[in-house]
Amino acid sequence: MKYSWLSAALLTSLLLCAGASAKQYSTLSQPVADAPVVVEFFSFYCGPCYAFNEQYRAVEAINQALPAGAAVTRYHVSAMGKLGPELSEAWAVATIKGVTDHIGPLLFTAVQRDRTINSPDDIKAVFSKAGISPGEYENTRHSVMVRALVDRQEAAVSTFGVSGTPSVYVKGRYLIDNGGVKATTPEGYAAAYASLVSALVSK
Repeated sequence: MKYSWLSAALLTSLLLCAGASAKQYSTLSQPVADAPVVVEFFSFYCGPCYAFNEQYRAVEAINQALPAGAAVTRYHVSAMGKLGPELSEAWAVATIKGVTDHIGPLLFTAVQRDRTINSPDDIKAVFSKAGISPGEYENTRHSVMVRALVDRQEAAVSTFGVSGTPSVYVKGRYLIDNGGVKATTPEGYAAAYASLVSALVSK
């Protein structure tokens, strides 16, 4: 399957200058049954995902706009980058250990800014910064729970028909058009994006 993603510069121009006629979302021809309320597909190798999550903080804004107890389910796409599968596994480990809020920014920084992720050992070094030793990481990585979550991520990519990142789906029925959300500032973009997601959740 071929994946596509925008350059960071192009994404920025779309976020800040989306036209008034841009479509904000599309409806899937085949809705995904029993899908999480909101799902984001991303890759640590994806520059726009880095901007979306760490600079615009759109996912954070969405979580704040969702009903109590609800949160964005985030799945890593393994098809991008030489360590894509290893990073999907790492994301599963972080999810099981409950440290995604800490690990996510660290991995994005290491991959996108510092360019220090070149081997599985480099991934373990990032987890060490979050207090998870290489031995603990390995034990968790080989657990049944992590294997199941990796399989779930891979299956979701196929089921949703993901072809680019970042992609946000609502109720297994709606796909947000990132360039269709209008704003003039990063903060405004995140707020508008979260408002749209919230409206679709209630739709």
